[in-house]
Amino acid sequence: MGKVNQPAVRPAYTYLAKAKYWRFRYRGFDAPLPERPGHPRFEAKYAECLALTVRPAPIAAKPSKGTFDYVLRKFYEDVEFRALSARTQANYLQFGKSVSKYLGDCAMQHTTVDMLAAVRNRMAIGYAEVMRLFISRLYVFAGDRGYVLQGLNPALRLRRIKSKGAGHEPWSHEEIALMLQYATGAIRTLIIIALCTGQRPGDVWRMNWSQVVGDFVRVRQSKTKEDLTIPMHPVLRAELDRLRAQGPVSGFIVTNRTGEPIGERGFYYRLKALVARIPNMPRRTPHGSRYATAALLRDAGCDVDQICSIIGHRTYEMAMKYLRRRQLAIEAMARLVRHAALPTQREVHALSAPLRVTGPAAGASMCRRELVEPICRPAPSVFPRTQSVVALPG
Repeated sequence: MGKVNQPAVRPAYTYLAKAKYWRFRYRGFDAPLPERPGHPRFEAKYAECLALTVRPAPIAAKPSKGTFDYVLRKFYEDVEFRALSARTQANYLQFGKSVSKYLGDCAMQHTTVDMLAAVRNRMAIGYAEVMRLFISRLYVFAGDRGYVLQGLNPALRLRRIKSKGAGHEPWSHEEIALMLQYATGAIRTLIIIALCTGQRPGDVWRMNWSQVVGDFVRVRQSKTKEDLTIPMHPVLRAELDRLRAQGPVSGFIVTNRTGEPIGERGFYYRLKALVARIPNMPRRTPHGSRYATAALLRDAGCDVDQICSIIGHRTYEMAMKYLRRRQLAIEAMARLVRHAALPTQREVHALSAPLRVTGPAAGASMCRRELVEPICRPAPSVFPRTQSVVALPG
């Protein structure tokens, strides 16, 4: 059979061996085919080879109305979802994958509390709670759109899981000084921007040169969508001038080696590496800089409205909670020192001094020990008057 006798359209995954014999080949599978294309024997064998090797493409089935998959698709198409911040949208898309995996084809109208609890039990504690909240929001959306009965929400009947994370301890003035002493490059710039603007880590690493206008930094908070105009701190001005001196600037203020933004993970891991380089530095998070700014503003004499104009009311309350706890600890320790329940340093030294033994000769069963110096003096206070947090080091 010459090439002139080959069919105009060659069946998929077939070829001619020695320009005469038809064969089927697909991903390592190779088999002879009888006759030629169009012959009944060829078509039967060809169909058999296809069934053995090539999986048919799955046909995407539309989810039934009222199921979780259906409501998820409608929710992602709705303007309510598109109005959320980019980070919240990304989180909801991730949550939706888990919901679709376990409950996708379940009718929301007939889903029970036990079914939701079984799904939640498969997840980590922290993730389980946010999943409960996400499913609850889906039920509210479905009820408003008429996909389920208005008010139906079995997720609300699941008890809220209370879990407490490590929190975000405010950076102290001493810690700030050490960070700026050891920090170089991108993490130094991020720390200065965070402390001088009091913004969330996400708004810090996203900060753009276009937001620096004259003596002010303009910020549109990604979480609250609130527009802020923050006066330029001299330390931040000096840092930005240093970056401008290195060459033309545009786009993100802080970037990685490839010119891309640092990102949330980049900020976190750079700070973690910096803290690891500082001797005896405790764990600190990027969000702790926001509370540190609140402390700096408070110690500078700013009132509540002035502090909240930069960091926000909720952050102010959290920052004051941490700072109040630290202040209470200082006061409690000062009271303990004044109470003189523990020996002074001199008295501790006396306790460890050689002892004078009196009484019967060596080897006697009883002896009397006398301290060189008795414990009789009250302990002086080791805490001087509380000093206010000073301004950022220049």
